[in-house]
Amino acid sequence: MKNIYAMRNELSLREYNTAITRADFERLFNKTRERVRFTFNGWDGKSYDGESRCASVYRTSMKGYEDARFVKVGKGLHYIDEDSSVLEKATGESHKEAEWLVDVLRAE
Repeated sequence: MKNIYAMRNELSLREYNTAITRADFERLFNKTRERVRFTFNGWDGKSYDGESRCASVYRTSMKGYEDARFVKVGKGLHYIDEDSSVLEKATGESHKEAEWLVDVLRAE
């Protein structure tokens, strides 16, 4: 898999290079039946102790990124960092960390 941040260079970014259009999101990313439990590891302002959440996995058809897993939370599209696991203190379970990639704009 290619470097995930190189993916941003292949996207048509807007809003100060932080967002893609809803049409681009729907064209490039497909929701799957797969679900993933992950943590934001504190950068969401809530999960400082590794608190996790569950979301549907999105996949992309972009060449070189077919194996990457993405989740959409609110307006943010995040990728699952497969190399980073965080311990949830309350349960003792480890979960993959989600990292922000881009925001998705509302449909025009």
